[in-house]
Amino acid sequence: MMKIFYILFLLFFLIPSVFWSEDLKIISREEWWANEEYRFTDSKEWQDIFKQREEDAINNEKIEYTKEEIAKQQARVLKVREMNNILLNEYWEYIEVDSVKKYENDRKLAWSITKTKNIWWIVIHHTAVDYTDSWEWIKKIYKYHALTRKWWDIWYNYLIWNDGEIYEWRAWGDYVVAAHDKRNNMGTVWIAIIWNYSEKAINQKQYDSLKKLSLYLLKKYNIDLTEKTYFHQECFWDSCEKPLLTKEMYPIIWHRDAWHTSCPWDKLYAQIDNIRRDLLKEPIFATKLLYKRIFSKLERFKDEQLIDILAKAELRLDKKETEKDLKLKDLLISYFDYKNKKETKSKKIENKKISVKLSYPNNDFITITAWKLKFDIKRVWNQIEIKGKKFDKLTIPKNYPNTILRISSWDRKPSWDTSWKYNDNLFRWDLTVYVKDEKLVVVNTLDIEDYLKWLWEVSDFENKEKIKTIIVAARSYANYYVDFAKKFPGEDYDASDDPNVFQKYLWYWLESRSPNINKIVDETKWQVIMYNWKMIKPWYFSSSTWRTLSFYEYCMLKYSNSICSLKAQDYPYLQSVVDKWSDWMIKRWHGVWISWAWVSYFAEKWWTYDMIIKYFLKWVEIM
Repeated sequence: MMKIFYILFLLFFLIPSVFWSEDLKIISREEWWANEEYRFTDSKEWQDIFKQREEDAINNEKIEYTKEEIAKQQARVLKVREMNNILLNEYWEYIEVDSVKKYENDRKLAWSITKTKNIWWIVIHHTAVDYTDSWEWIKKIYKYHALTRKWWDIWYNYLIWNDGEIYEWRAWGDYVVAAHDKRNNMGTVWIAIIWNYSEKAINQKQYDSLKKLSLYLLKKYNIDLTEKTYFHQECFWDSCEKPLLTKEMYPIIWHRDAWHTSCPWDKLYAQIDNIRRDLLKEPIFATKLLYKRIFSKLERFKDEQLIDILAKAELRLDKKETEKDLKLKDLLISYFDYKNKKETKSKKIENKKISVKLSYPNNDFITITAWKLKFDIKRVWNQIEIKGKKFDKLTIPKNYPNTILRISSWDRKPSWDTSWKYNDNLFRWDLTVYVKDEKLVVVNTLDIEDYLKWLWEVSDFENKEKIKTIIVAARSYANYYVDFAKKFPGEDYDASDDPNVFQKYLWYWLESRSPNINKIVDETKWQVIMYNWKMIKPWYFSSSTWRTLSFYEYCMLKYSNSICSLKAQDYPYLQSVVDKWSDWMIKRWHGVWISWAWVSYFAEKWWTYDMIIKYFLKWVEIM
C-alpha cells in the first residue's frame, strides 16, 4: 500500500492541469465555394468524362499486349491481392469500414464515400508548385484532382496555405477515407501544405498552423502521440520478403514514410521532423507521458491486487468521498483503460459457427419461407417430406448468410409489442430440419459473432461497460461449447435457445432493435476470457446473498469435501468476492462466477469491462 500512496503523491504534485484550446479556424468547402457538382455522375462534367471513356475504350480495343506485358500485369494483381490479404488478416482493426455511401440526396456519387471506424495517423504532404491567389488556386487544384485526374474530389483532407490559412479540402467531414496512399488510406487523415519546398522551408505561419491543426486532429480522433502504431509501404521488388513493408512509428508521419516518394522534400522533412517533439510539450501529452511513467510503476502489481484495492476504495467512497480515494480511483481506472487499449488488441481469427436448437413447438409440420420460395415440410415417422419427396435432413438455404429466413408457421410476437411490428421468427444463415425420436428438430447454424447480436442476455439500454462484460462472457461461453466441450453430446447442435439450459437466443429481429449491442459485439470482436491460455466457460447470474461463491463452496452444495477439494484445483480463478448490491435481492441461480447486479454497480462507477471481469474471475486474461 505504501507504494500506491507514493504513486498518489506523484499524481497530486507532478501532473499539470490539462487544458485544451479550440482556437482554430478552418475555412469550409462552402466558404471557398467548392463546386459540389464534381462529385455526382449526373453532372455535365462527369457525363463528358463518361463519353470520353467510351471513345477511349473503342480505341484501346485495337491495342495488342505482349505476353510479357500480360504476365507482368498478372503478377502485379497477385501482389496486390496478397497485400490486401495481409491487411485484412493481420491489421484488420486499422482498416475497418464504418459506412459506405453511394448516393447523396438520391444522386449517384462518382466515387463512393467511405468512412472508417478509427483514425490512427496524421500524414503530412506538400504540393510542388508556387501558387499566387489562394482561393483561386485551391479551386483549380480541386478541379484538377476531381475531373482531370478523375478522382471526384481532392486527395487530402486539409490544406494549409502560405499565409497559414487552413482549408477543409476533402468532402464529407470526419472519418472520410481519402485517396492519398493506397495501403494507408484507411485510418489516416492527410494535411497538405501548399507551396514548393525543394529549396526553402515553410514559414512560421504555416508551421504554427500545422502544429495547431495537428493538435486539433490528435484530440478529435483520440490519437495518442506517445504510442507507436503501424503503417505500410508497398514493396514490389523481388528482394522483398513480403509485398508490404510494415513499420511502427509515432502517429505523425510524412508522405515519404508512408509511400515510396521523395515528398516531402528535404527542407520541409528536416523542419517538420521537430513537430512531434513540440507537440509532446503540450499539457495533454506531457500528462500522458507522466501517467505512463506512473503506470510503469503500477505494472509491478498484479491486476487482482489493484482491482481489490479499488473495490475497497469504492465501498469507502459510498460512505464518504475523500480526495485520496477519488484520486486513487481515477489513477487505477486510467491505468486499466491504458492497459486494455495496449494489450487486448484481438487478432482476427477464422469465423466460427455455432448450431442452435430452436424451441420450435410443433412436431408434425413446419413452413419456412426464403426469398419468394415457400417450403412446406411435414414429418412422416422419422423422416421429413416436402412435395412428396422424403429426406433424412434438409438445410435451407445452404451457407448463404444474407438470406432472411422466416418460420412462418411459428408465431413469436413479443408480448410487449402492442403494435405487432415484431415477430421473432426470422433467421439468417442456415436452417436445418430433421426428425429424431418422432419429433421435428430445427437447428439454426450461424456465425458466432452474429449469434451474439441476437442474444437477449443484456438489454440494449444498459451501461456500455456492463454490455461489454456480458458479451465477452457470452462469447467465451459459446466458444467453449463449440471448441472444447459438448453440452449436448450425440446431437447435431452446440447450443439451445432455451435460457434455462444455454443462452436466450432471440434471432434476427433482435438486431434491428439493439443497435448498442450490435456495436459492442463489433468493438469486442473475437475477445474471449482465458485462464492459463485455456478457454473457460464463464457463467453469469442474477443475484446472490451479498457475495459470490467460490467454486469449492458451490461444489459443496452437491458433493463431498474430498470431491470438491480435488475439483476446485481446476478452477483457481473462482474465488468468493463481495456482491453487495445483491444483499437486498432474493438469491437466484447458482451465485457463482459473474454477478449481474454487481456488474451494474461497477459499470456505473466507471469501471471498464476488463476490470469487472478480473474482479470476479481471478488471474484471467481477455484475449
